[in-house]
Amino acid sequence: MSGSGANLAGCASCKGRCCREYTVNVTVADIRKLATGMALHPREFVALKEKDDGDFRLRPGGPKFDLRLKHRPVTEGCVFLMEIAPGHARCGAYAHRPRVCANFPAALIGNTVTIRSDTLCGGSDSWNLTAMDLPALRANIMRNKAAWREHLRIAEQWNARVEGGWRTRSEDELFAYILAAEQQDSAERSASSEASAPSEQPEPAEDADVPGRPGEAAGPDGSGAAEGAAGDAAGTAVADGQDVGHPAQTSA
Repeated sequence: MSGSGANLAGCASCKGRCCREYTVNVTVADIRKLATGMALHPREFVALKEKDDGDFRLRPGGPKFDLRLKHRPVTEGCVFLMEIAPGHARCGAYAHRPRVCANFPAALIGNTVTIRSDTLCGGSDSWNLTAMDLPALRANIMRNKAAWREHLRIAEQWNARVEGGWRTRSEDELFAYILAAEQQDSAERSASSEASAPSEQPEPAEDADVPGRPGEAAGPDGSGAAEGAAGDAAGTAVADGQDVGHPAQTSA
């Protein structure tokens, strides 16, 4: 959820409806972030749902599956939703939540950041756009689109491997592939960086101040005003790079 609870009237009295009733389709980047940040295996929080327009196959010529966050059968809430009191809940994976949750309730329509019209809590006038960090939200939405492009590329590579074989792959094999793909991408980026670096680097003068290389600036899904109150994060499915929410299948 983006913004702070004080600035987002629609989330000021959050009861976690969004985390119970939305389906949260996740990218491979979301899965990696949650697995690392929460020290969990993807099987503990990801469910595969068969869909005609799904992304990943498990057997040659077989059906395709979406990857989505699990829901608890008793509370019907997201597997990360913490029940604080009757009718009140908060996200237990807030710092590592999927990017689509961090963007909610914002959407990019054309080139304008606006509030989605199909939110479960309140209407489009329940949130104060002037109190939100719109440039950060725009950047985060664009990053989510890029993450979906990466997701589909990895799905295509995995499916080619499955189709080239003869046996059914397990969910654990798929999760291992997703996690290993991050390591491979990281190694390729490192190799590319080394190849493009000058062959010789001048030695710094003795006792000179040598600043460390700055890391990537923290994105809006890490912390700050563009993030917002904890468990108010609502899930959405993503189609064609757009954030599109829809009621969840309560059986995860």
